[in-house]
Amino acid sequence: MAFELVGQAWDVEAFEGYISDINLSWADSVTVHHTAAPSLAQRPDGWKLQHMRNIAHYYQTQLGWSAGPHLFTDEDEVYGMSSLWRRGIHASSFNSHSIGIEMLGNYDHESPSSGRGLDVIETTAQVVAALLTRMKLLATDKTILFHRDDPKTSKTCPGSLINKGWFVGKVQSYMDE
Repeated sequence: MAFELVGQAWDVEAFEGYISDINLSWADSVTVHHTAAPSLAQRPDGWKLQHMRNIAHYYQTQLGWSAGPHLFTDEDEVYGMSSLWRRGIHASSFNSHSIGIEMLGNYDHESPSSGRGLDVIETTAQVVAALLTRMKLLATDKTILFHRDDPKTSKTCPGSLINKGWFVGKVQSYMDE
C-alpha cells in the first residue's frame, strides 16, 4: 500500500523537518496540480484529514489505484497522501520520476494572485522549494513540472491562470531565503 501518509499534516516548517531524513533520490522533479474540484469556494475552511481519507478511499476503491499524488496543500498546511519514498500516481508521463502535489483550488477560474488562491500558491511554492532543496536541485522549468506539461494529457492543470515562469520564480525566491 502506498497511502502511508494519509492522516498526516504539517505546516511548512514541520514538513521541512519531516523530509530531512527521507530518501528522495528516485525523483528528479516535482509536478504541480490543482484539484479543480473541489475549488476554494467548495472548501472554505481548506482541507481536513477526513478529506484525505475520503480521497484515498476513492483512489483505491473507485479508480483501483495503488497510490495517488504524494501531497495536498491548502493555504495553511501540507497533507500527506502517498509515500514520498516511492512513485505515486498523478501524471502518467511523470509518475516514475516526479513527486506529485495537488493544491486546493480551480485556477482556471479562481485567482492565484490574490486572496486565498495566492495563499495556497505560497504554501505550495514553499513545499516545492523544500523538496527541491532536499533533492539538491535548482528551481527550473525542468525540475518543476505542471500537469499540463505531460504530453499524454490535454489538461490545463494547475490552471490556465498560473504562469509557469511566475510560479518557478516564487519557488526560487523561497529557495534563496
